Amino acid sequence: MRVSEAVLTAVLSAVCIHSASAFAPTPAAGIITSSSPRHRQTDNNIYCPPLQAGPPIISSWRYESSKGVISGVVSNHPTISDGERITTSPIKSDPSNINENLVVQTKSGSKYKLSNAAWGAPIPAVAEAKKKEMEAAVAAKKKAQKQPVSKAPSRQIQPVAAAAAAVKPKPAAAKPSEQKIAPAQLLKLAKSTFSLTGATVGKNGKYLLAGKPQQSSGRQAKIWEAYESDPNQPGIPSGYDGTNASISKVKRVTIKLSPDVDRMRLEEANYNKVQSGLFSGRFVSKIEYTPGVPSSDRNVDGKCTALVIEAGEYDLKALLSARKGMPLRERALRDAAASAGQCIQAVHSSNLVWTDLKTENFIVIGNNNLNEEVNDVNGKMGLPGVKGIDLESVIPVRNNPIDYTPEAAPPEFARALLAGEAREFVLDYSYDMWSLGMMLFELSTGSPYFKKGSNVAKTVCADEFTVDVSSVPDAKLRDLIENCLSMDPRKRPDITGFLLHPYFITTGIGPWTF
Repeated sequence: MRVSEAVLTAVLSAVCIHSASAFAPTPAAGIITSSSPRHRQTDNNIYCPPLQAGPPIISSWRYESSKGVISGVVSNHPTISDGERITTSPIKSDPSNINENLVVQTKSGSKYKLSNAAWGAPIPAVAEAKKKEMEAAVAAKKKAQKQPVSKAPSRQIQPVAAAAAAVKPKPAAAKPSEQKIAPAQLLKLAKSTFSLTGATVGKNGKYLLAGKPQQSSGRQAKIWEAYESDPNQPGIPSGYDGTNASISKVKRVTIKLSPDVDRMRLEEANYNKVQSGLFSGRFVSKIEYTPGVPSSDRNVDGKCTALVIEAGEYDLKALLSARKGMPLRERALRDAAASAGQCIQAVHSSNLVWTDLKTENFIVIGNNNLNEEVNDVNGKMGLPGVKGIDLESVIPVRNNPIDYTPEAAPPEFARALLAGEAREFVLDYSYDMWSLGMMLFELSTGSPYFKKGSNVAKTVCADEFTVDVSSVPDAKLRDLIENCLSMDPRKRPDITGFLLHPYFITTGIGPWTF
């Protein structure tokens, strides 16, 4: 959840705490603005939006076929606070019809509207449609492979010339493995298999957009899943021939599209600088950057900048959500902590401050084992493919921030925010070390330090506020997190001290191995 610079002037003129929203474009940022809709306030200082007409809404949901239930984040519920995770009773509806933007009913009679599915979660209705399309394609392929049975040649003696013509070699029939699906059928099958939208971006339709885009929180950018197109078969992902075996050969990418040229140019420059420095960190690879990108969608064509990067399977926030609050452990936790530390090392060694370090900005690459990792209680599988993303808020050290995430911002920034001095706040590396501590707390306990919807800035600025990390089970990691979350920024470790902490160097797992 990011807060942009677009309303910064309104912040500086604010006269009360709740109007000091600095960059906040939405009330979801945890600070209520004078222009926000009316909110109700509970006794524990948590702000919840007023109930809307209609059933409760479940977002970031997953359907658990083994139990027939749906779990996710609820809102608009008459008795449960917005942002809480719930699991429904078994669903009464046909599971194969469960889809986004659909109202479902449980066997107990409750009704819920399903919003967006969790990142990487299968959608039953889409999976059923793909299954039917695949069965139809297989049936069509088998039908095409059937060859008519030829009659036995006549044994009657023929004249020499006629006999020579009779033995003239004929083209060999294609083997079943060489049969190709008709172009129209292949296009239909590809659209179903990869959830293609029919829209393209890039020169000559280089990339095929798929699924539904994710809105970059608080910004104009949209994040798309896409596939490289076959230059010889428009609309077909490169490497796909209609068979299940060819699906793994298709190259998937992530494309960020935004009309904000300046922010996209900044992010592209940050990727270049960070990944070409002394320490390259563990960030996703930048594949392509195209201002005014061509597109078959007239709303995008020439109006947006495209940043094409390496695609991931899911982010760490989604992994924790799928684990229903079960924290990461042992090797998996160290892999994630080491990756985050190495990313910060790359940023800081380039004289930059990230300002946006959080679980949503770390994804798992080249690993389609979400179900196994959800059930990996002891973390023995590890998470070697964790990489950082989203560098559009990275700013040179000793400069001023352009936006921020309330849950990851340190107390010194929160004080400047409430004093109306956020625009003049001077960034230092210690900012990221606080954010790193908050991220590790979330990974090691299974939940963020601050409850969703709470007024984080006001909380950390209260005189009685002290950081409590007693719920972190590992003693060495608890010590490391406590150091990162020091209220005095001068006492937080730098990134070298972080990577040399005993939590890493005495295990042989992580950034240093002896």
